[in-house]
Amino acid sequence: MPDDQPSDKATTPAAAASAGFLPSLGEWPARDAQSAALEAALLESARLLQALRERFAGEHGELLDMLGRCDALLARATEAARMQRPYVAWDCLQQIERERVLAMSDDERRAEMALALAESRALLSGWRQDAAEALAANARGHAPPVPVLQGLLRNIHAARQERRHRIALVRQQLPVLATMLIAAVAFFGLWALLGGFDWLARDDVDVTVGMILVSGVLMGFFGGLVSFAFNWLRADFSARSPDLRTQRWLSLARPMIGAAVAVPIVLFVEAGLINLGQLSPALVLALCFLGGFAERWFVARIDRIAAGGTDRG
Repeated sequence: MPDDQPSDKATTPAAAASAGFLPSLGEWPARDAQSAALEAALLESARLLQALRERFAGEHGELLDMLGRCDALLARATEAARMQRPYVAWDCLQQIERERVLAMSDDERRAEMALALAESRALLSGWRQDAAEALAANARGHAPPVPVLQGLLRNIHAARQERRHRIALVRQQLPVLATMLIAAVAFFGLWALLGGFDWLARDDVDVTVGMILVSGVLMGFFGGLVSFAFNWLRADFSARSPDLRTQRWLSLARPMIGAAVAVPIVLFVEAGLINLGQLSPALVLALCFLGGFAERWFVARIDRIAAGGTDRG
């Protein structure tokens, strides 16, 4: 067929855009597993949109407007993925998922509602789960209306995005944690080689408050760092502060909190304000190390403030 001869089947601009979109994804350079999952989701979204165009060929009005919005969102998601902004890309894909509800039949909406409710029971908690159950109650026994299903999906998508954000925060903390742990271990090893802890094993050394204070601060810092590492390995995503800048500063502040807690421990013990019997310098340093774990109390207060709770002390 000549290039200037029109085809038998009319091709809309939206369909042409989708046809050009599908092969372009194959040109991406290989990246990590998260990027591969996002690329697969983009391909799946493009395939579903193409199926909708073929299904509703010749339609006008609301469905055509919906497909236009989906095309724009798909292009934005692709660009965000190429710029390594997965949070934005996933958000655009989820908006497409909600837009597609307009084109679903009654049976398709029932199936989508069943899947969404099953996911909500595994993913949601608190007020989000209450909202999901309330929305499901409105559609019990019949196909859910479009606004009800879109509301349920919006609720689930917001929870997904919160989880992705928290996982991203944990991944961003890993280089900071690894660097601080390596630096701390290297420092303690060098400090020991230089004789910084020799006085702990010798009885002929006059131990001063300054010596215990400096070593106690170091042990408190190390205790806070170890506590931070344990907390990171548990990765309790539901209890983490949502603000990125707060998390970055907390990564640096948490070991320093442990170091700060060691100061009053040493001073109170040396001044006799804490009566724990006869304590050797080594036991005082052990208390400073354990005091470093008090940074969890501080982080718990930050999480409560971020969640809108009231800190009553």
